[in-house]
Amino acid sequence: MNDLNLFSTSDIEEGLQTSMVLAMEWYIMNSTGVRSLTCNLGELVSPGTYILHDSCADVMEELLARIANEEENKYITKRHILAEQLLAKDLIPMIKYGSPDVNELQLLLRLLSELCEPCDADQTVAMPPDKYAYPDLKRLSSQVCEAFLDREFTSRLFTYIHELIEEAGELEMVQESYLSIKYLFTAIRNVLYLMRSEKENFTKLLSLLLENDLDSVLIYSINCHGRDELVLPAAQILSLLYSEFEWLRTEAEVAKEQDATCITDRLKRIVVQLLQGSLSALAISLMRKELKDGSDVEGSYLSWCLTYFLPYVSYVPVPLAKFRGVLSNKCVGYLVYQLSALVPGLFGGDPTSRSTQRIKERCMLLLSAFDSLLSLVFNFSLPSADKEDVTVAMQFYKDVVNMPDLWQILIFYIRNFDITMFPRSVLSQLICINHKLLTSVESYNKIFGAQLEQTILEHVKQFANKGIIQQYTLLVNTYSTNNDETNLAVFTMLSHICVECERRDLLYTPILLRQLRLLSDSCEACDEDRRLAFYVTQSFLDDVANRPQACVQSFINSLSTTKDENSESTGVTKAEPYAEWTDTEEGDLMSAYAEFTDPSVDDIVTRLGEMGVSYNHSQVTSKMEQLGLISSPSCQESLDLAELVKNICSEGDDDLISWLRSALLTASFTKAMCKNNREGSPLCYFSFLKGHSYPVIPYTERQSMLLSAHSRVLPLLKHLQLEYLLVNESIIPLIPPHLTAEALYSSAEKLRTYEADGSMENYEQELTDKHFDESLLSKPVCSSESRRSDTAAAHMDSGSQGNLNVWLSYMQITSRK
Repeated sequence: MNDLNLFSTSDIEEGLQTSMVLAMEWYIMNSTGVRSLTCNLGELVSPGTYILHDSCADVMEELLARIANEEENKYITKRHILAEQLLAKDLIPMIKYGSPDVNELQLLLRLLSELCEPCDADQTVAMPPDKYAYPDLKRLSSQVCEAFLDREFTSRLFTYIHELIEEAGELEMVQESYLSIKYLFTAIRNVLYLMRSEKENFTKLLSLLLENDLDSVLIYSINCHGRDELVLPAAQILSLLYSEFEWLRTEAEVAKEQDATCITDRLKRIVVQLLQGSLSALAISLMRKELKDGSDVEGSYLSWCLTYFLPYVSYVPVPLAKFRGVLSNKCVGYLVYQLSALVPGLFGGDPTSRSTQRIKERCMLLLSAFDSLLSLVFNFSLPSADKEDVTVAMQFYKDVVNMPDLWQILIFYIRNFDITMFPRSVLSQLICINHKLLTSVESYNKIFGAQLEQTILEHVKQFANKGIIQQYTLLVNTYSTNNDETNLAVFTMLSHICVECERRDLLYTPILLRQLRLLSDSCEACDEDRRLAFYVTQSFLDDVANRPQACVQSFINSLSTTKDENSESTGVTKAEPYAEWTDTEEGDLMSAYAEFTDPSVDDIVTRLGEMGVSYNHSQVTSKMEQLGLISSPSCQESLDLAELVKNICSEGDDDLISWLRSALLTASFTKAMCKNNREGSPLCYFSFLKGHSYPVIPYTERQSMLLSAHSRVLPLLKHLQLEYLLVNESIIPLIPPHLTAEALYSSAEKLRTYEADGSMENYEQELTDKHFDESLLSKPVCSSESRRSDTAAAHMDSGSQGNLNVWLSYMQITSRK
């Protein structure tokens, strides 16, 4: 047994001592290595003169390579740089007293930005360091911050940058000059972030930066065509500069602080310069960079810039033409894509996780950006506006009308709003955005013609359902605390539902009627809202007298999905599909089933509602499967595509097949256009461009209901090689990016054979209507047919019909080979 004890206790102690000695020697060796390496940077030959050695650039490249290649969270090289006091001994004197060339300057600025990289900043890629390295890194970052607070250092640094800009003149800079500006911005961003909680030092640094014309360098960089690598750090600096703007303005106005006054004046000047043209350049560059790099950081800053700066247009006389880039179809479509890209994270992830919280913040920022865009255009579309501004506004509204993706995503968010996930203000903002779109576009009714009236009416009809009425009820309940814009948006839609849609019966819910009764006599409500409230309550009393049974049934139906007014109702039924049924309810289900020859689940749900049994589609489907009244999903999966589609169509749900086929054709067409550097549907185009699945978002209540029939939809999606996302009770089909245009077209053709009415031409026309073609934006909308509500297809001109027909013909030929 003793032979197994290879090491005695003394041997172990000696081994530990040896390893500690080796570790110390290794540290000293590496420290000495950094010391000997940095000796070749240069030397301070006199108090005001620093001579750079010929190997200076090579040494800085080696240091940067060591920092980049180190094992995560170790930061050995940075700690050695701190130990050798490299900042005070070489790097700072190199700026103040040396004469680095442009390559040495960009390497030096890159090294400075690395040495002060925040370890907890969201906008950096640094990981939080371990507890041993953090104090050293904090001291190193503090030294860099102190250097930027040195007036001589900062002034000399900006002198180099201004010289590079002057040398370039109207010509394009050399690559090293652009890199110098990029790393200067990165270093400034890091220092501002680290000082954000130190008011005095933050103000001092801002004063120094603006004194050395940081604003002119920012504007120059934003306007550099094709240099998208500069825009992200520039946008980050802007966000940090204006994060303390309100505090600085208060200091300037109340405390009469001279520095604060100068800073706020310069910051206002930056706003003016941005609004005079640079904001569009910044937005387009951020969008282009995100699409190229695949990150989501730029999109957040794009939303922030639009949200923060656009409201200042009301104070600065700037023509709307300056914002053509921001108002372009591509930019607006990109914002729509971003909203849809958040759906899986919002509704499919853990609501308590940090990543979901950040997605919520991005969602609210995007909504604010949309709100700012619509407010901007509305202010310029008034009758008193300049003729050219009105023309630009008209083009924007025309693009919006022809962008069904925007209308779809808005109603999707409203329909699925969950007050346990978002504050009530988000619902208010969603409803206000929808209201602004409708009222703004309606203001050009005479210009767009009768087609627009039908388009708007079809959109309004999608709000005439019980689920969305409950969302509006949430805001009616808070009428006294809502702002005027929210109350106007809510009551305008309720008026549309009562008058144009002729569905005032949807407003006959206990909570809504009680609140409307109170508002009809309230002095807080405006005259129009009081009149509508009185009209609805009086109509209910009249209907009770004339049609009591229908009113009672309306009450019963509303109670099935309405919680107590004191509870935080989401407005969306989220009951589990496997609910407990009573024997009586099962008997009612069997009776309802016996009344039909070959009933669909929708027929049974409707009939049960009439009988006072309120269960949703998923619950009824599950119970019918349990009782053997319909086939289970496993049975459906065993069917081939032809039998599955035939079953769906025989149940009267052939519009599900038509809708999915239209979506597949849209995706196929967009994929083909991407190959030719052209764009199809914005949502589809950007989804495929970013390598994400394209979500087929339901627009109408009918579509949403069809997608809640899991036993039919899931096997169908499997046959079509599509993915899906479950949002509440409804399935959202996802078209994967790996499917080729040919494969998508083939899947669509498989569904073509089984269409009930065989109206192939109608569906191809709908696809044409949904086509998004940037080259045709200047042409008028000339189609006279109304948009079909089940596809949410917007009208485009006949030019895209030819493109589509060529594509379909080509696909038909190649599919036969």
